[in-house]
Amino acid sequence: MGTAEFVGWAGLTVTPPGASSPSMGSGHFPDKDFVHACYFRNIGYQVDESQKYYEPNSDAVQAFSSASNCYGVEYYGDQGEELGQALQFGGPGGDNCHL
Repeated sequence: MGTAEFVGWAGLTVTPPGASSPSMGSGHFPDKDFVHACYFRNIGYQVDESQKYYEPNSDAVQAFSSASNCYGVEYYGDQGEELGQALQFGGPGGDNCHL
C-alpha cells in the first residue's frame, strides 16, 4: 500500500440549478462557540495497523471555503481534553453563493 502526503476533511451542499443554496450544518458560520456551528473534534489519522492516533500538524493545516460568503470553516487546533484538535464549519447558504 502506498502513502499519502495529504489528508483532508470536506463538506458540500447540493441543490438543483437555479435554486438557492441550502444551509450547511446548523446554518451558522464558525464562531468558536461549539454550540452554534457544526464541528469535527478529536481530528487525527492513523498511518498503519498499530492504531496509534496522530494529530495534525497545526502549522500545516489549511482551511478553505469555495463560497466564503455562504459557508465558512475554521480550524482551531487543540481545544483541550473534551474537543481535542477541532474545526468548525457551516453557514446559511443563500442566493449569492455562485457554486
